Amino acid sequence: MLPRLSYALALAVAALLSSSAAAQVVRFETTVGDFDMVLNPTNNPRLQGHVDNMLQYVEDNRYKSSWINRAAENFVLQMGGFYSHTKRVPINIDSTRSVNTFAPVAGAPASTISGLSNTIGTVSLALPGDGMGGTDEDAGTSSFFVNLGSNAFLDADFTVFAAISDMTTINRIMDLMQTDLTAVPNFGAGAGNLGFSDVPLEDNGFQVFIRRTFEITDTLAVARARAGVESVMALSAAGGGGGGSSSSIPLSASVVPEPASWLLCLFGVATVTSRRRR
Repeated sequence: MLPRLSYALALAVAALLSSSAAAQVVRFETTVGDFDMVLNPTNNPRLQGHVDNMLQYVEDNRYKSSWINRAAENFVLQMGGFYSHTKRVPINIDSTRSVNTFAPVAGAPASTISGLSNTIGTVSLALPGDGMGGTDEDAGTSSFFVNLGSNAFLDADFTVFAAISDMTTINRIMDLMQTDLTAVPNFGAGAGNLGFSDVPLEDNGFQVFIRRTFEITDTLAVARARAGVESVMALSAAGGGGGGSSSSIPLSASVVPEPASWLLCLFGVATVTSRRRR
């Protein structure tokens, strides 16, 4: 096992040194641990817009103090849409604001941009609705999600542009208790609410926050991260390992909306019931 890993790492280093289009790696430091995101792991030039989009939020520090707003088991872990003025606060929507966004990134047609599938460990941008019951593929901004299962049915709309090199922290977040903010009085109905239906909470009752993000520049660390996503990319390129759907997620909930910022004003402050996932 060790020789195989060393060989894969050596190949990754060689590829990194010989290619000017090598994938970039961003580290997300959260209040429960860190994870590394490999941008454009297949070095596909058609994904450059998605890479630039992510890097501008990272470089401008716009993910700092944002919180993870959805942890749907066997489906997706979603974040990057909302932040609080303080790093660690209890559920209090009055102190929550939308992340300031840059211009949207073009993503249509999603199925032909990357040639990759929404499989476990891959990353796509969350998308707002198009007003006709679908999604606007050219309107992705800061909000993104990590796939937790075989979600190939998302491929027509959601473009895979990155992958997580090690899912340890992602799994740790999924093991936390959760709360449903849609239970807040006067929240109302609508697909946008799905973005707040499974909010992970730490044992102290606080949301999981992103402390900071930055691009990793160390050559060996980048190569190690790229080697870590090789199996993820193999599965993704194969179309999700068969099935094309997530059997554990009802079709009515199998969307990944970017929650509309105007919904925040409907929350108010409320005590909501929490539940532990496992």
